[in-house]
Amino acid sequence: MSFMLIKSLHLVAFTLWIGGMLLLAVAMTAWKKTPAAERAPGLRIFSAVQRFNQTLTLPAMILTWISGVALTLMGNWPPSASLIVKVIFVLALSALHGMQSGSFRRSLGRGELKAPSLLRHAVTFILVALIACVLLIVLEPL
Repeated sequence: MSFMLIKSLHLVAFTLWIGGMLLLAVAMTAWKKTPAAERAPGLRIFSAVQRFNQTLTLPAMILTWISGVALTLMGNWPPSASLIVKVIFVLALSALHGMQSGSFRRSLGRGELKAPSLLRHAVTFILVALIACVLLIVLEPL
């Protein structure tokens, strides 16, 4: 595969992964703000979000990792500080996605949202990490 094809695949996968994480964060916020009496009919939409997460977001995250490692190996880049910091952000995003997915899946089974309080700041962290990853690779400031 050519470098540009893998780079394109990486960008598409990363976009889908981040979009799915943002969707999950918004769905969790909506669930929390919905009165208990109105939640039962809305569980279908939350089930659809969970299916989306399993069928698109998770594979996109895996593809992002695989294509990112492939790009690094194909580019023969030495490990720069910018790349290492980016990997730390991507690891944190992966951990956050695991927390989101697990909390959402367990909550669907119980019919009641229980999530770590850290997830209240998920949208902010996702956006900060996205901006940081893009800037670290494009500008290579470190």
